[in-house]
Amino acid sequence: MVSVNIYSKDKTLVQLCRDLFDGRKTTRHLPANKKLEGYDISPQDILIIDFQACDEKDVPKIVCPCMALVAIPQKEQALRLLQKGIRAYGNRFMHKDNLKQAVETLKAGQIWLPPAIVSQVISALPATESENHEEALLDTLTSREVEVAKWLVSGLSNQEISDKMFVSVRTVKAHLTSIFKKTGCRNRLELASRMK
Repeated sequence: MVSVNIYSKDKTLVQLCRDLFDGRKTTRHLPANKKLEGYDISPQDILIIDFQACDEKDVPKIVCPCMALVAIPQKEQALRLLQKGIRAYGNRFMHKDNLKQAVETLKAGQIWLPPAIVSQVISALPATESENHEEALLDTLTSREVEVAKWLVSGLSNQEISDKMFVSVRTVKAHLTSIFKKTGCRNRLELASRMK
């Protein structure tokens, strides 16, 4: 059974995690009065690090799916933490549904970032020299799916794509689901990096 470990000194955040992830059975509080590397965490467990309790330099080698919670998410910090092995990053005051989604995404072996950060990261990806790779990737897509994919690579959110294409956000999500299935990409970031 996968347990969710939360390293924090914020009792409210710890209680929220317990409420979301089946109480004391699967959620373990790691008090921040001890250094993080002093705790034994299984490689298959989830680790949530509250950066109110520590600093980036205090993060040990990551051995399990890990999420960082910060007061104000920033693209530069997100990129640094992704390079350290952290696979989810967000605001420590995020809505409980988003926190639950982030942990489920970690369990599935994927990366979770706030939409605004994803858009900034996609926009910052360097363009490649070859257009052949992009064309091959897009060959299996419908013309509307190609349009959605190109807007996504521009760094637009689902709402912004919806506004540009004069369709509902639900339609954009349906196109994205189809695009991911056809291209084998697991998320927006992977699709954007392969297209750029």
